[in-house]
Amino acid sequence: MNAAVLLLLLALPGLPASCAPSRSFRLELASVDASAADAANLTEHELLRRAIQRSRYRLAGISMARGEAASARKAVVAETPIMPAGGEYLVKLGIGTPPYKFTAAIDTASDLIWTQCQPCASCYHQVDPLFNPRVSSTYAALPCSSDTCDELDAHRCGHDDDESCQYTYTYSGNATTEGTLAVDKLVIGEDAFRGVAFGCSTSSTGGAPPPQASGVVGLGRGPLSLVSQLSVRRFTYCLPPPASRIPGKLVLGADADAARNGTNRIAVPMRRDPRYPSYYYLNLDGLLIGDRVSSLTTKTTAPAPAPTPSPNATAVVGDANRYGMIIDIASTITFLEASLYDELADDLEEEIRLPRGTGSSLGLDLCFILPDGVAFDRVYVPPVSLAFDGRWLRLDKARLFAEDRESGMMCLMVGRAEEGSVSILGNFQQQNMQVLYNLRRGRVTFVQSPCGALR
Repeated sequence: MNAAVLLLLLALPGLPASCAPSRSFRLELASVDASAADAANLTEHELLRRAIQRSRYRLAGISMARGEAASARKAVVAETPIMPAGGEYLVKLGIGTPPYKFTAAIDTASDLIWTQCQPCASCYHQVDPLFNPRVSSTYAALPCSSDTCDELDAHRCGHDDDESCQYTYTYSGNATTEGTLAVDKLVIGEDAFRGVAFGCSTSSTGGAPPPQASGVVGLGRGPLSLVSQLSVRRFTYCLPPPASRIPGKLVLGADADAARNGTNRIAVPMRRDPRYPSYYYLNLDGLLIGDRVSSLTTKTTAPAPAPTPSPNATAVVGDANRYGMIIDIASTITFLEASLYDELADDLEEEIRLPRGTGSSLGLDLCFILPDGVAFDRVYVPPVSLAFDGRWLRLDKARLFAEDRESGMMCLMVGRAEEGSVSILGNFQQQNMQVLYNLRRGRVTFVQSPCGALR
């Protein structure tokens, strides 16, 4: 690349975006197992088990930044408490000139866009060929003196005369991706965007996306995420059930919206926690088990239209206000902070009144033995409502439990996180739900509506 082209790219204001904010872009979200050769003949049960295992591994790196001063952390420090392993939904993009087509895992809990590049010193196995930056006429390594490089907390200059920005993006659990921070043309469908910053990774250790993915596309709130670089002010997605081979949908830009005629539509304000500046963080007030509200002693505003009072409901109140909940589409199951999970498990056992089971073949913790001759869809399960700043997100049986056919049980698709940790809203609880992120207004809207209704 000649010096004139490099100067042109670096002269683009801020983190460059080559489109007007009014533009919209649509992407298909393919299940990670939909294209996996070894998953072609797997049953729904086996597909679900694989997804749960990936969620467990993703959670394994959860780490609270206890005692760390927020002022010492830059905007895209890899503060994410979850490892890059996971990646339940994939998108197809292009990078470079001519465009190199690659598949990447979508992640709402991190920022950096990165793909593995040649030459790679320590790369995980991927199905696609590695990107070769030398064949792209629009590729340019960013200098370590650039403001974009400075957005990364861990970076250094190259050796000798190489002044390129060398980064280390560290996820908790000590999973890292390392390489050169660069800019190149990014292709989404028929649209191309010049000067998009991304990590050209030459080393990935301690946890990796699935081999179907060549890297990760971060959709977080930090300046290096895809939505920030393209000046996207709103985006929405709808996810099919995790064991489904039907793709989901992602809409970026002005056309992103959620169905107006769906059920249980709620708009929740996004909060910011200085420990996790890139997360879509919701203030979780508590839980409600049962069809109707009795009394809730959390400090919330009046609940949005949902349950009506009944003496049969059980309120669960914990210290969740201190921890909150992040939205993560790359984790299949939801994880609740330990004290809140324990309360939920105890109250579900009291409400369901079936014997507890152990040894789930799905690898889940809270299971109930199904009565002989009684189908899973005939067993009563009370709905669970999540309280976000007084707005209630109601989860029915289909978003709470999965049938473990091999073990003759039904199991809760919620896991137990560490005591004092942030809770995670996984994609099982978001299935067949349109989720709209309005970044300008700082809120997330949930609408229970089929994915086919999302245009």
